[in-house]
Amino acid sequence: MLLPRPFKIERMGPVRLFYDDLEKELAFYCGTLGLTVTEETDWKGHHCVFLRANTEHHSLALYPRALRKELGLSEHTTLMAFGLQLGSYEQLRAARDFLRGEGVTLKYLPQELCPGVGHSVLAIDPDGHAMQLYDYMEQIGWDGKPRPASQRIKIDNNHWPDTLDPASDSYCGETFLGPLG
Repeated sequence: MLLPRPFKIERMGPVRLFYDDLEKELAFYCGTLGLTVTEETDWKGHHCVFLRANTEHHSLALYPRALRKELGLSEHTTLMAFGLQLGSYEQLRAARDFLRGEGVTLKYLPQELCPGVGHSVLAIDPDGHAMQLYDYMEQIGWDGKPRPASQRIKIDNNHWPDTLDPASDSYCGETFLGPLG
């Protein structure tokens, strides 16, 4: 099957938001909506929280607003990034090259700000919103705990390998219902 571009968006999410008051955000997302905190991290003095609704590592990530400027992201929105999962690592590499060729601004986040996500790239839309394209999201196992950071692959955003070995939970989670293209 030929695709109109060399990738296909398979799923949306996670959503990454900047916050002003973490206590209020957690009261809403955990207390009111029922999400579960999967992991918390501190990066360069910024406290970040990752929440899930099901077995994916996170569906929502919260970052302090002060991090927005440090990452060079748009000042006119509290959306850090909107996730778009592609069908494979091969498609992700093709999407990166295709978007670069179309003149789209691309950015990369430090791995510490995206725990549980494999390789990813931010495509900046005309209004400055960041779309995070990725192919892999860690799945939470029977014990409800994420994989320890020491057991995650190390990602070098300056060099992506041609292929990746599958993780034990590659292509787990929701059932894939379409061609890889």
